[in-house]
Amino acid sequence: MSTKTLRKRIALVAVSALTAGFVSVVAIPAANAADGTISATTGSVGLIAGPTAGTTTRTAVLLSTGTLVITGTAASVAVVSSGAYISAAAGTITADQTCSTMSGSNTVSIKPTGAVGTTFTVSTYEDDTCAGATTLNDKITVTIAGSSLTGTVVPANSYVNWTTNGSTTSTVEDATKAATTTGNLLWIYVQLRDAYKANVTSTTGALIATASAGAVTKIDATGGTTTGTAATSVSAASPAALWVAVGEATAGAGWAGTVTISYNGAVVATKTGKISGNIKTLTVTAKKIGKNDGSANAAALEYQATDAAGNNVVLPYADVVYSSSTNPAMVSAAAGSVVNTTSTAGNATFTCANSTSLYGTADIVLQTTLADGTIVKSNTVKVTCGGAALTYTAAFDKAKYLQGDIATLTISFLDAKGAIANSYDAVANATPDQAFTANQMERVTAHAASAKPDGNGQLKYTFTVGTASGAIPGAYNAVISLPTLNTASSKASNQTVAYTIDGSGAVSNADVLKSIVALIASINKQIQALQALILKKK
Repeated sequence: MSTKTLRKRIALVAVSALTAGFVSVVAIPAANAADGTISATTGSVGLIAGPTAGTTTRTAVLLSTGTLVITGTAASVAVVSSGAYISAAAGTITADQTCSTMSGSNTVSIKPTGAVGTTFTVSTYEDDTCAGATTLNDKITVTIAGSSLTGTVVPANSYVNWTTNGSTTSTVEDATKAATTTGNLLWIYVQLRDAYKANVTSTTGALIATASAGAVTKIDATGGTTTGTAATSVSAASPAALWVAVGEATAGAGWAGTVTISYNGAVVATKTGKISGNIKTLTVTAKKIGKNDGSANAAALEYQATDAAGNNVVLPYADVVYSSSTNPAMVSAAAGSVVNTTSTAGNATFTCANSTSLYGTADIVLQTTLADGTIVKSNTVKVTCGGAALTYTAAFDKAKYLQGDIATLTISFLDAKGAIANSYDAVANATPDQAFTANQMERVTAHAASAKPDGNGQLKYTFTVGTASGAIPGAYNAVISLPTLNTASSKASNQTVAYTIDGSGAVSNADVLKSIVALIASINKQIQALQALILKKK
């Protein structure tokens, strides 16, 4: 950059208010100050420090009765657009009062003429004369206001965010800080701002934080680490930088709910948070049929731990152990195997006795022991032990279907004793070990590479009914074949499942022709009636 250009580099370094007219600048580059920060300059009110040279996106708000004052730093010119005029300047003002020269620290006063809600611009150029003003340096867009909203909280411009602790500001929401565990606090950072994104600094207002049942709050301005004693807390301190601590109302009970932040009775934000308490409930669900071979059945159970507030609590799988069984000869062991999370269940195993004569069901209970010695037992869960599948039956979910219906085929498996087959021995590999023929149907579910019965001793397959050209009504039989299982067991054989495709929803060509003939007859009757009406009028 040339010496001349450096000398003429201009900036809007001062924006002042005459007759208390200037409301506030609403945005400046982060390189100079935080958005909305107000810095004082001699002779100015509500001033934000000027941006670096070349800024053309700054904005401001000016009362319709106010005066905007800018100060130059070198020989330059100031130009205002329609909606305002230059009312005074140390330099030369053009006849139409839209341009003025500046030299050194000369000031230029500008008054608005546009309607409330409209804007005008003020631009400074590196040139010495209005006629030669071509090299733009700075530009500010000013909105004309009818009244000042300084100090009036605008939620959309304010920050009410979960943060790390009671001393960390957070102008961006950190959702990971909305949850913690018993004995710890949650923190909400509050920075209220007005319509011009300037901090609200009043000490005569009331910031109120109210938590839903089960939590207490405390508002702090110095980063304290203690919680309050009530669900609602109030502070008259400047809401430009405050923290709300949220804790359990009862230690270990946990909490899940909301914290409402309001200022002078108006709600600013509602935050949803969670504090996981001590484990209150251990819930276990059976997912698979166990294999009666004396081995632990992997992922046969799922478990989830919750506190008194219903929050999921992470419980290490090693802390989930066997408690009791109504049939200990068949099932006398169970244990956690995969840890749960706050959003997913953990896994556990149970072990069936190594005996083909011990099969059927047992009601078992698991348990965990808390740090204080409290034993939390699970619900009673019914588990089933069985052998490998030796027979199978098949059935559709309905006897009659229409074109476009979804059909579900269920194959049920039994072991050598006629009990439900286990979920660990495969009943078929991929095609051709699974051969299904169902006329007027298309199979959607893919054949599994190693198909095993589910927790009900079954496999399910989905079919769409009909074809692209429609379904042909009639009675049909689907043939369900598992060749490998048929070969392995003399008791297993192909299954035939009867079903009907209903034609009541189909439209034949004869029906279409009949409708066309009826339509033509109706039109002819209307024409005859119209002709009769015309002749009558004549």
